[in-house]
Amino acid sequence: MSITFKDIYAVQDTAEWINQAFHGFELDSRKVQLGQIFIALTSFSQPEKTAEFAQKALDQGALAVISEVELGVYPSIVVPDVRHLMGAWQKQYLQATKPVQAARILAVTGTNGKTTISRLVAELIMLQGKACAVMGTTGNGILPNLESSSHTTLDALQLQNALHSYAQAGAEFSSIEASSHGLEQGRLNGCAIEIAAYSNLSRDHLDYHGTLEAYAEAKSRLFKFESLKVAVMNLDDAHADVMIEAARANPSQPKILTYSLSQAADYQVTDIQYQISGAEFKLITQHQEMTVKSPLIGHFNIENLVASLIVAEQAGFDLSSLIAIVPQLKGAPGRMQVIRDADRLFIVDYAHTPDALTQVLATLKRHVAHDLWAVFGCGGDRDRGKRPLMTQAALDGADIAVLTSDNPRTENPEQIFADMKQGIDFSAKTYHEIHDRREAIKFAIAHAKAGDIVVIAGKGHENYQEIDGVRHWFDDVVEVQAAIDAQLHNTDSAYPAQ
Repeated sequence: MSITFKDIYAVQDTAEWINQAFHGFELDSRKVQLGQIFIALTSFSQPEKTAEFAQKALDQGALAVISEVELGVYPSIVVPDVRHLMGAWQKQYLQATKPVQAARILAVTGTNGKTTISRLVAELIMLQGKACAVMGTTGNGILPNLESSSHTTLDALQLQNALHSYAQAGAEFSSIEASSHGLEQGRLNGCAIEIAAYSNLSRDHLDYHGTLEAYAEAKSRLFKFESLKVAVMNLDDAHADVMIEAARANPSQPKILTYSLSQAADYQVTDIQYQISGAEFKLITQHQEMTVKSPLIGHFNIENLVASLIVAEQAGFDLSSLIAIVPQLKGAPGRMQVIRDADRLFIVDYAHTPDALTQVLATLKRHVAHDLWAVFGCGGDRDRGKRPLMTQAALDGADIAVLTSDNPRTENPEQIFADMKQGIDFSAKTYHEIHDRREAIKFAIAHAKAGDIVVIAGKGHENYQEIDGVRHWFDDVVEVQAAIDAQLHNTDSAYPAQ
């Protein structure tokens, strides 16, 4: 089917190229194909090269260029808010060329928990016999077949392409993470988000947003989508009112449902019992009271699970049936992922903010018999202000802290460690500083005793360590298991080559 740009969008004041065969949009000048329109977003890192990229796209066969500012290339048009329009454009193009029944979109935002919630929602729906795609930090695809993702929320064109392909493959639902960057940059624009959930908000990404208030405002954009029918809110979070206010101001007037572990809410949790195998609690709604047996470890995973149950229920599934399958849930890799040996527990978790690390350690204090260890680092080229806060969280929450490397990226590791120790009072604290992450993991496992819990925090599902801008293979789960095996056999032979 031959489609012109004019047929779809009726763009005004353009040139003769408008009536040529049109084959969609592209953001990467290196990937432009004949018949595509190149969208030349102004480069944050190399703004002076935007015009060069645009001309390269035209040389490769682009019909035209759409840019945010005048670039001096031809043929082109300037659309200042193209970032916020292109997702809807791509969706319209895809539906015009290959019509498909779009999957119902369920989205989650929050500093912590959105990866786990989106994954649990997808698992719950799949266990009810319906195909559900999941999109976020730990991968994109229809469970269980996921591909790694470059970003928590893909760019608007990639996102629409992926959603369309999952719908073509039979997905009736898509459970997606909505990052603050993605929301502010309009990457989800064009998505008919039906149900949205909010987990929590704490300090993160201030290098991008500037203030916590601006960060919260970016998150609240999820509840302003006019397609929204249901908003699910964690009433225990200090910024819940910001999200609730956004939902109430939405012209679509979505139903607002709250959940809480400490106060009256639409879904209230009581009688929590923590076990080494997970947790058991009562879930009270307006109409019923049910016992939930969860295989997930952690106080905050109760919050995550309840949010997931509400989202899945509002998507049309029976709550009692959903609760019955909770024991089968696995959750997201690298999120409180458990590795056991005979008498110790090792946890790999993505906690990379002070609040997340505090929550992980506070939760595991309920389970630990002896010492709780925290092995953690701080990423390079990111918010330096949170580094000493991470260290303080580890010292306050763990019995033994091990300061190590995370992803230094292009920053000098010595500067990162200096920031981590800035203003910290280490007196009366048990801590170690081991810069090599593999050696730090080996040290903790070699010295952890029966009844100890060791948390390896910060990288979670990642299978690389970025040093000097180069990604080297590194997987915390593999490293932990290798260290356990090596200790068991009293040899270093189980360790991967360095």
